[in-house]
Amino acid sequence: MLKILFVDDEPNVLQAVRRATRDMRHEWDIRFAEDADQAMTMLDEEAFDVVVTDMRMPGTDGAELLMLVRACSPSTARIVLSGYAEDEAVFRSTRVAHQFLSKPCDVELLKRTIAEIRDAQQAVPSGKIRDLIGSVEQLPALGEVYQRLVSAIESGQANNDELAEIVSEDVALTAEILRLLNSSFFGLSRRVESVAQAVGFLGVDVLRAIVAGHSVFNQRGSSTVDVDAISRRSQQVAALSRRIHGILNDATSPELANVYLAGMLHEVGALVLTTIDGTARLDVEGAFRSNEATVDRLVFGIDRYAISTYLLGLWAFPPEIIQAVGSLSRQPDRSVSPMAWSLTLARHIVVNGRLTEEVADDEAEIEALVRLVETELIGEAPAAAVVDAAGAGLR
Repeated sequence: MLKILFVDDEPNVLQAVRRATRDMRHEWDIRFAEDADQAMTMLDEEAFDVVVTDMRMPGTDGAELLMLVRACSPSTARIVLSGYAEDEAVFRSTRVAHQFLSKPCDVELLKRTIAEIRDAQQAVPSGKIRDLIGSVEQLPALGEVYQRLVSAIESGQANNDELAEIVSEDVALTAEILRLLNSSFFGLSRRVESVAQAVGFLGVDVLRAIVAGHSVFNQRGSSTVDVDAISRRSQQVAALSRRIHGILNDATSPELANVYLAGMLHEVGALVLTTIDGTARLDVEGAFRSNEATVDRLVFGIDRYAISTYLLGLWAFPPEIIQAVGSLSRQPDRSVSPMAWSLTLARHIVVNGRLTEEVADDEAEIEALVRLVETELIGEAPAAAVVDAAGAGLR
């Protein structure tokens, strides 16, 4: 039974939620609180799997409440309900909320969101590990620009120029987008000169993926590894995954965008591993010098891809993206899904230094390399198949 706490200072809102979720009473144990103080009293008395809170409340608001929830119950999933007009409040909560839902909230969307969170929690059955992940203060977050972009996309009212304007307010992000798209690794046949052109040429979904990657990898904490190196490697894996998926499959634009996003965020779990309180620096460096994800599990009890999978589930990304990233925790397996296989191939090629700029510029060379690596991975013995799982270290 999933235990959920709804917090809102308007009794009529809570009553509406109570009525709308009555059909879930056999799956959800739902409690209600009218302010943060009442919510914290309830959290002191029992554990909840999910807390859903309104942003605007007198006294302690939603962002402040979720900070308290993180401190006392780090494994609890944290959802904010916001009108998206509260930019400052939303920005404050980006570091503590796993999800943002707009008000008024569609009940079916709420049910889907909570179901996806439940799936993510079940994928990491260890409560201790979930507590460790949830307690990290610098937990990677999908920042304010990402939240505004997604809100505008989901409204269905913003055109490409308006979406590009949101992104262009962040000069560093704009430069990152143009650098990425014009690199040889992305393999475009024409130069992209502006964010607006990028949206028109590549579509909103690819833009969203790049913004997501920029959000999580440009938060500076106390990490003991080179975050820039992780980010660059993820960008290369993302671009190559997209190209490989197009070579091996009759892929649609949304599918190409999804495999690109999987590549951008597949290693975000590494940022969490290196900021877990009490982790010895020597252990971190030892794990990341190795090429095997099994070392992650020996040192930390979980590998970086499992954490990435958990975070992507909490952030409610599509199941096919979550499955593709999760497949990196296991031996290379073409049968998982076409997207997972494209990501596996790209990861293997990039971390083993097999994608030079000369090869990246030649589509025929890329295809030949992909076919060769496919043969190598399929023919590997199980003991050797995990050699690439953790990459070439986080140098």
